[in-house]
Amino acid sequence: MVIADVAVMPLRPYTGEDEMYKVVDACIEKVKESGLKYEIGAMSTTFEGEFEEVFDLIKVMHKIPFQLGCERVITVARVDEKAGGLTIEDKLRNHR
Repeated sequence: MVIADVAVMPLRPYTGEDEMYKVVDACIEKVKESGLKYEIGAMSTTFEGEFEEVFDLIKVMHKIPFQLGCERVITVARVDEKAGGLTIEDKLRNHR
């Protein structure tokens, strides 16, 4: 089990924040549909799963803005992996 923290940032074209958030919302919807455990944050979405399914979801999320008419997108992904596995709950145990 690995944890990924992902931020998808559509750059252009969009006419304002409402249009940009439609793209971000589409990415979050894909995370929800994945069936993986997730948490939405103010600047990124964190989810956990098996290595392959996590990286497959990151690839899909990165392509969504292009499907919605964006010409350029930056995706920032951080992945945390620990021998024996790691969950969001494990990682935040001392902060909840």
